[in-house]
Amino acid sequence: MLNNQRVKEFLSRLMGGSYAEYSKTIPFYPTIDIRKATVVTKTADYSITESDLLKPTIFNNAGDDGTQVLSLPKASRSRGCVVRAHALATQAIRFLPQTGEAVNYNGSAVVTKYLNIAGVIGNYVELFCDGYQWVVTQANGAVTKEA
Repeated sequence: MLNNQRVKEFLSRLMGGSYAEYSKTIPFYPTIDIRKATVVTKTADYSITESDLLKPTIFNNAGDDGTQVLSLPKASRSRGCVVRAHALATQAIRFLPQTGEAVNYNGSAVVTKYLNIAGVIGNYVELFCDGYQWVVTQANGAVTKEA
C-alpha cells in the first residue's frame, strides 16, 4: 500500500538515482489503495484540488447526466500524487489538464488535450503526476486522447 507520503519518498529516491542503481527494471508507478481512498461522487464538472490529491481520492460519476469534466491541478504543484476516476454511470468522464500541460497516454503527451473515459460502467483511469505532466498508469475499458 502506498499513500502519497510514500509516493514522495519513492520519487525522491528515484530522482536521486539510488533506485536506478539498485534495479535494472523499469520503475513502477505508485497507485491508490482503493480500500483506504476517499470515494467522491460528482454530478457536475469539478476542479480537482490539492487536498483531493492528498487524501487520496477516487472520483465517480454516479448520477451524472452528461460528460463530466474533471479539471486537473497544476502538475508542478501535484508532483508525486495519484488520482483515479471510475465510470459508475453511462456518461463519459473527461480529465482536462491545465493550459500548456499534458496528460500522457500511451506516449501521446500533446499539451492541453483532454483524456476521455468512455461512458461504460466499470471503465476507469488512474493518473500519476511526475511534476511535469499527468501520466496514465492504469486504465480499463475505452480510453481516448483528444486528437
